[in-house]
Amino acid sequence: MKQKEITGIVETLFKTINKLLPKILKEFNADDIHYFRIAVKKLRAFLRLVKANDKEGKATLPKQLKTFYGYIGIIRNVQLQKHAIFKYVTEYKIEQPKTYIQILDEEKSYWEKQAADLMTDNSFKDNEHGILKKLPAKLEKSTTKRFLKTRLTGLKAQLKNMKEDNPIHTVRKILKDILYNLHYLVPEHLPKPVSKEEDLKLLTKQLGDFRDKCIQLELLSDEYWIR
Repeated sequence: MKQKEITGIVETLFKTINKLLPKILKEFNADDIHYFRIAVKKLRAFLRLVKANDKEGKATLPKQLKTFYGYIGIIRNVQLQKHAIFKYVTEYKIEQPKTYIQILDEEKSYWEKQAADLMTDNSFKDNEHGILKKLPAKLEKSTTKRFLKTRLTGLKAQLKNMKEDNPIHTVRKILKDILYNLHYLVPEHLPKPVSKEEDLKLLTKQLGDFRDKCIQLELLSDEYWIR
């Protein structure tokens, strides 16, 4: 893969990111946030791939984009929590926990303001230009091999301790990196369990559902709100 194609992939992802940004800042719609975060995850995964041989360090997202991604991730968690509560009280025909809903609304409003204050320029163009300047001239086979080796080594390490929540979450991140870069990897280099797109999608979805449940429990705990 030559630099022109690498640049095109990054530009396409930023096109989606910059298109969704003003919509999010206006309404903080759950679907817009979801698709924005997917685009950022794809960008992060692709940068990890093309810079797998980078001796200067790990490929990371620009601070502004990473921070905004985190802020709206919290908003998404609150939205999912409210949805789960409304579904529960409707199913069991019980009264809504009004005080808790109010706490969630205040939390959501707080992070919406943080996100809006962060993005006063209403654009990630500077982030995009910074990334484009540092892209490699081409994607070598040795780079894709190193990326896959690093991901699979990390996966094996995490699979040894799947009784804890954090390793499970890390496994999902690693599988997402492979999934989002699957079309750029050599099929023969992939172990059979992670070689098919449909299998990776199903597995990462199941792990994502588990992660959401963990967050929902965390948002019900006293420890979350006493900080």
